[in-house]
Amino acid sequence: MSQVLLIDYGASRIKSILYNSIDDQPIALFESAGSFMKYGNYSKIPGSFFSKSLILHLDYYSDKISILRKDCDLKIYLCSEMHGFCLLEQDSFNSTFYYSWRFKEKSTDSALEILNNRGFYSKTRMISRAGLPVVNILARSLNNELGTNSTFLTLPQLICRELGDHYNLACKTLLHSSGFYTDLGAKEDTLDITGIDLPISFPSPIDDYQKPLGFIAYKSNQYNLYLGFGDLQAAFLGSNLAQNEILINIGTGSQIISNSRNNSTFGLEERPFFNNEKLKCVTHIPAGRFLNSWCKFYDTLNSNNNFWKELSQLTYEDLEGFNIDIKFDLYLDSESEYFEQIDDLTSSNSRITPKVLLASLMISFCNQYLSYLEDSISKNSRIILGGGIPNKVPVIADIIEKKMKRKVRIKKNEHDLTLIGLRDFINRGS
Repeated sequence: MSQVLLIDYGASRIKSILYNSIDDQPIALFESAGSFMKYGNYSKIPGSFFSKSLILHLDYYSDKISILRKDCDLKIYLCSEMHGFCLLEQDSFNSTFYYSWRFKEKSTDSALEILNNRGFYSKTRMISRAGLPVVNILARSLNNELGTNSTFLTLPQLICRELGDHYNLACKTLLHSSGFYTDLGAKEDTLDITGIDLPISFPSPIDDYQKPLGFIAYKSNQYNLYLGFGDLQAAFLGSNLAQNEILINIGTGSQIISNSRNNSTFGLEERPFFNNEKLKCVTHIPAGRFLNSWCKFYDTLNSNNNFWKELSQLTYEDLEGFNIDIKFDLYLDSESEYFEQIDDLTSSNSRITPKVLLASLMISFCNQYLSYLEDSISKNSRIILGGGIPNKVPVIADIIEKKMKRKVRIKKNEHDLTLIGLRDFINRGS
């Protein structure tokens, strides 16, 4: 008996699907709270949280089918949010913490200046920003807080170490997001990247995706763990887009993504994909987490209001019926978690209704995508919206379609794009 468990470690939710075989309909689905929902803005997360979450999912499925049989070949395929890391230092090897992209060390500005002066973008095709592992680790070194003989782990490696063992292998999609690897996932010398020969051992990029990254032990059995994709690449793969299609993925976070062969020029960054291909992308766009920050504020305006319900019912005709000149600043402060600022409130528009507030919010929300797309996508490019937010709030598609003057399609899927991407990758035998 062969069984396949697909699991996506997202910041808000950890989602999984269990199959008897990858071609069958799923046996069951399960989700649990992600690190952000569990710890909020606390960005230094105990490594045990992720391993315990995997056990939680396995426990859920063990009640549905017999995954504990000795003849059961259970394979676990994983993707996760990017730009996080665990650094195991020799003097604290038993204390494992995962640092998410929200974590920022002291001396971040100095580290960013060093990286930019050393041509970080040209080497990695990634914009240097606070929260990248390379920035945090370099900052730690500048503060004389970096231990000796340290080991760098991605999230899948950390889970394997917590529950079994890892093989010092990692997927290029996650390795590149650390800032220590080129845009195709090749390892760069830390001296070349940072100007400092950092005493850290890094995983080797995996080329054969049929090889496990490690194994986990569960109720006296051992199961191999595979892939460890970045969630951006998994979502794009799950979208199954044509070369001339551009994905706007809107979930907890948001990205604009296309294959690098697309003639559009919007992509500020590149990410490694499969078969030595690359993706063009814009990342770190405020999305679901930003909208949730306004939910409580909106619902306090009137006890009868329901933020998400009313957003889902908002139409483009509603927007056309209002004189909207209120702006939401989605990038208030890079250190701000909730981006809470409204601009251009005046005596004439201060008596806003809840619906006008929602309409103004949606205009500002969509303008962030339009600012990247309006003058930079080719004439034959089609725009596809993926993720939970567009399916929940269809007016987003209407706004972008009207402003861009081209058809915008919402990709409707029974499951999350990341899990579909994992499934499709396995099915195609890559």
